[in-house]
Amino acid sequence: MALDSKKFLEEMFGLVAAKHSRDHAIFGMIERGELTKPQLRGFIKQFYLLFPKPFPKPIAAMFARSPEDSELERMWMENLMEEAVGGQTDTAGHRDLYLAFGEAAGIPRAELDATLPLPETQALLSWRELLIGQRSWLELYACQGMALEGTASGRMHRVVNGLVDHYGFERESEDILYWTIHMAVDEEHMLVGPYAIEKYAVSDLEQAAVRKSLQITLDIFWLVYDGMLRAFVAEDPLYAAWREPATANA
Repeated sequence: MALDSKKFLEEMFGLVAAKHSRDHAIFGMIERGELTKPQLRGFIKQFYLLFPKPFPKPIAAMFARSPEDSELERMWMENLMEEAVGGQTDTAGHRDLYLAFGEAAGIPRAELDATLPLPETQALLSWRELLIGQRSWLELYACQGMALEGTASGRMHRVVNGLVDHYGFERESEDILYWTIHMAVDEEHMLVGPYAIEKYAVSDLEQAAVRKSLQITLDIFWLVYDGMLRAFVAEDPLYAAWREPATANA
């Protein structure tokens, strides 16, 4: 028997809390300034592949899958415009903000664009494509809203703390605007997940599908950061190719 939608949403929040990406060791290391500059560069380059480089196209694809629901459409349109041109924050497109951050961190755009995804990074990129193209819109919205954007604010706070306290950035600097604006805007963008779940995940089949896809997303997202630790902190020999200058692998 299906759970009451509010109880099911509480269960989904519990899944997220149990494997919230902000709790991954790599964010604690950044916040405490424990990553060396080369290790931090590795993180910055892989993170670029997850969100700044492909966006806003994945958001546009998610918007295109919306059912006839004006509130969902509004949420996605605001998200899309913010990602594309900084529509809510009156800033700039988020890719441009990240490129500016990369330059400030000593990583030119050519090097960011030439970055090869770690296997774990590629796993999330491929899973997101599968969610967009082969899973239900409800699973897609739940995973994006709850696991990816839904956990962003916590990650961003820890990154900003580390950048300011240990890596030479100023908290009010435009150089880290990509990170600081996400501390706020993703609190709004994540609402699409809880809204969709509470309103539409009402049957056994829908709840089972959302539960499974959300857990897979949380697991793969966690592995992304495990991969960064293996490649850049532990310096696993199997990851040697990803520690070479990106332009050499382009």
